[in-house]
Amino acid sequence: MNAVIKTYKLTKKFKQEEIIQPLDFSVEKGEICALIGKNGAGKSTIFKMLAGQLEPTSGEIHLFGKSGKDMTQAQKRMGFMIETPVFFPDFTAIQNLEYFRIQRGVAEKKRIDEVLKTVGLANQKKKKFKDYSMGMKQRLGIALSLLSSPDCLVLDEPINGLDAEGIIEIRRLLMKLNHEKQITILVSSHILTELQLLATRFVFIKNGVIVEDVSRKLLEEKSKKYIQLQVDDTSKTAQLLERRYGDIQYKSLPDQIITIQNHIEEAGEINRLLIDNGVFVREFRVESLNLEDYFFDLVEGADEK
Repeated sequence: MNAVIKTYKLTKKFKQEEIIQPLDFSVEKGEICALIGKNGAGKSTIFKMLAGQLEPTSGEIHLFGKSGKDMTQAQKRMGFMIETPVFFPDFTAIQNLEYFRIQRGVAEKKRIDEVLKTVGLANQKKKKFKDYSMGMKQRLGIALSLLSSPDCLVLDEPINGLDAEGIIEIRRLLMKLNHEKQITILVSSHILTELQLLATRFVFIKNGVIVEDVSRKLLEEKSKKYIQLQVDDTSKTAQLLERRYGDIQYKSLPDQIITIQNHIEEAGEINRLLIDNGVFVREFRVESLNLEDYFFDLVEGADEK
């Protein structure tokens, strides 16, 4: 795989505060990489440095293998939507994109119709921007980021403020761009359950530091279903489980709670095994840890330790 984005010991300070601590980070070609963190974690600062809107305090950024003076040319292969895109409210979609096409030196005028069709605004191209819904405004922002035919999109909170239907539309659009156009995507959002449906990789950031970097497959392993039961006798329960299932994976927790990580499909049999052998089962349920739970444990729970 080839790295589209790569940073080496990248830092950013504002006055004496180090917002981004030495950061080694990469995004490979074809990925949809989700950058996850609370407000103030450093996501937008990283995006602005990639876009050239902020100068790093130290370290290097490589885009498509280019750095330094050559990076300006490489940035032309990138499409950025950082914070809310600013459009002229009394301009139509065509007029707005025409303004930015000329400003950015995009030669082909037909590109405007192409990107409006891609984001599903072809039938709304003559409506004034001020009359657009929030979802339409976000789609126009993505259309703007696609104007120069980029190989990589960097999107900061693209579903911010959208209703459920708008969120689904943007998710489908991004997956289509990734699958059909082979566009690499780096995206942030605070709607973590949505990222779980979209991304192929999840990078958790806290106070300017990457605290975990996991693939979709690994995250699914971490967030897969498990059985949770509360019993009157954890020792007897453990013996019964070990005797029946040689490969049982379980944990004994406080308050006489046991969690079982495998044999989920045999939950009914496990419940019957305990009851038949005189274990009083106060609670028995199958749970699954979602991305929001995982994120909370990772970046919130760490504060309490």
